[in-house]
Amino acid sequence: MIKLSNLADYAVVLMSHIALRAEHIHPATEIAGETGIPAPTVSKILGMLVRADLLASHRGLNGGFSLRGDADDITIADIIEAVDGPVQLTNCLDVDDVCCDYQASCGTRGQWHKINQAVKGALNSVRLSEMLGAVPDFVGSDRKNRSAAKNVN
Repeated sequence: MIKLSNLADYAVVLMSHIALRAEHIHPATEIAGETGIPAPTVSKILGMLVRADLLASHRGLNGGFSLRGDADDITIADIIEAVDGPVQLTNCLDVDDVCCDYQASCGTRGQWHKINQAVKGALNSVRLSEMLGAVPDFVGSDRKNRSAAKNVN
């Protein structure tokens, strides 16, 4: 199973939350409370996103976090790579990895690059702004109602 790490998943949620009100400076405690993600995890991820230049950190009494750029200019790949590092489906795609016992006889290594580029291309093709739409029909009605209520405020 190919699966995002929990931190990458949460990072997309946090970035989407911030992008919904891009003009607002969002304190970490507010973000944690509104998303339901534990505060220590929120703080850790926000720090990673600041280091990746996706978020700006504002210090002081009314401090918090805001998008560094426009949500149309940030891709899902940018967010995932800020938290998890480069998109890499197999260990053999790492240029520094030479510890594979099968490298000399592996007939699939070259094809993984093609697959990896396709996945990375797909992640690069989705903008943060696209993640801000309405909650899809397949999500439970309770969550859709909460989302609608938040969007009204």
